[in-house]
Amino acid sequence: MQRIACTMIGGALFVVCCLVGLLLSDALSPGRLPPMLAFYAACGAGVSLILGLVMLERRDAPHGLAALEGR
Repeated sequence: MQRIACTMIGGALFVVCCLVGLLLSDALSPGRLPPMLAFYAACGAGVSLILGLVMLERRDAPHGLAALEGR
């Protein structure tokens, strides 16, 4: 579960970094990236980041070997 959460957080940060780079390069030559596409990508990255953090903070589910042993 922790690996999935960290992957989601890392993916969200990667998308945000790519969007910042695209939007900065778009300032020099407008028209490369539609604004609504950037908006929806940022919303998706935000949702992925929040879900990843929620998954990391869950304390009621057993982790590690306790989950495998049924405790």
